Amino acid sequence: MGKFHDLFKVPEPTQRIPEERIKKVYTFNRYRVFLSIFIGYMGYYFVRNSTSVLSGVLEMSATEIGIITCAGFLSYGLSKFISGLISDRSNSKVFLALGLFLSGLVNLIIGVVPGIVTSVLLFTTMYLLNGWIQGMGYPPGARTLMYWYSDKERITWATLWNLSHNFGGAIAPILIGLSFAFAGDTAVSQVQAGFIVPGLVCMGMAVLVFFMQVDNPQSIGLPTIEEYKPDEVIKSKGVAEASDLSIMEIARKYIFSNTKLIYYSIYSAFVYILRYGIVSWAPKFLSSSAEVGGKGLGKLASMGGFSVFEIGGIFGMLLAGYVSIKFFKNSKPLTNVMFLLITIFLLGIYWIIPPGEGYQMYNYIILVALGLAIYGPVMFCGLYSMELVPKNVAGAASGISGTFSYIFGSIVATLGMGIIVDNYGWGATFVVLVGAAIGGIIFSLLARDKSLEFK
Repeated sequence: MGKFHDLFKVPEPTQRIPEERIKKVYTFNRYRVFLSIFIGYMGYYFVRNSTSVLSGVLEMSATEIGIITCAGFLSYGLSKFISGLISDRSNSKVFLALGLFLSGLVNLIIGVVPGIVTSVLLFTTMYLLNGWIQGMGYPPGARTLMYWYSDKERITWATLWNLSHNFGGAIAPILIGLSFAFAGDTAVSQVQAGFIVPGLVCMGMAVLVFFMQVDNPQSIGLPTIEEYKPDEVIKSKGVAEASDLSIMEIARKYIFSNTKLIYYSIYSAFVYILRYGIVSWAPKFLSSSAEVGGKGLGKLASMGGFSVFEIGGIFGMLLAGYVSIKFFKNSKPLTNVMFLLITIFLLGIYWIIPPGEGYQMYNYIILVALGLAIYGPVMFCGLYSMELVPKNVAGAASGISGTFSYIFGSIVATLGMGIIVDNYGWGATFVVLVGAAIGGIIFSLLARDKSLEFK
């Protein structure tokens, strides 16, 4: 048991390597750890939203699908917070890889064990477990960025890292679609294959991540990033004197008393209503018949809607990082406002596109644009919350932001939207999405901290 516990401990600093080797070793390992967290977090998204991708194939009502996906998001939100607290004192190498392996295993079980994908109760139970394990993915990645990249370059690397979940989200429907080749003609067999193949892929990726990741520079004889790049340190919230404080004392002192962080967590909830309210239901909305307000596309075409939204997000995050620095002096809240105003306009167009397979490309174009507009604000949810607190509680900051986001946001975006669809139709969901965009604008402005902006 002691050895198992030691596996999770933050590695101790080792003897400093010779000065002449520091630059070469630092450069190599910065690329190495970035690649590990990119591959790792991309893998998490192969198996995070499989139910949403398969919503056009699942023979369940919107409310039942909402119950299952909501369970996963709620569990994920709680786990992300707790994992954030724990990850600040844990080895990110082990944390990241173990979570990915276990999540792949859970998805494999969902696909292999008969009866799970046809039972709302069993499916929900397994998604609760999957969501909890998924919470282990973000905090160690965020922690890695804080320890390996300087203040001035972190937004660039964070932007690139955040692309990993877009790549993962875009590739997931392709993996699932390819898995149909190993399935029968029934919807049940297709759904099962859609969990088995991505699950196996993730288990293999976890092994790769374990051997690539390095927790912190000092553990391999390198100086801290502040020592290595002292000219790239900008004003920050410093480092908390947290060595003698318990995890809950850290949370109470540096997280719950931070008004701007609370405002930004509420902002994050609205943004995640937008993100998951659109992407989680895109396959179901696109595959639903015109008689019930859907777009009337086929199963595979509807899954493509999930992919193109994520592809748009890749460009959205790159653009948001550039716009934030170029036009708003690193003001992420002001950048959020601009992108959310664009989102409101695009939602109106998405709704009025006529149904029918002849309009499939129009739907795809708008979903790409929506992904572009929404994922900039999504990227800044975790990144800006980390900037509002001392470095060594950054994992907790991203955790608390994720908890607010996923508990409130996921209930509305999954279960809430499912109930709304079954009782009031798809049109009512667009009212909710526009309201979420407006709420995001208000709370982003309330969370603005001018001291974090470039002069």
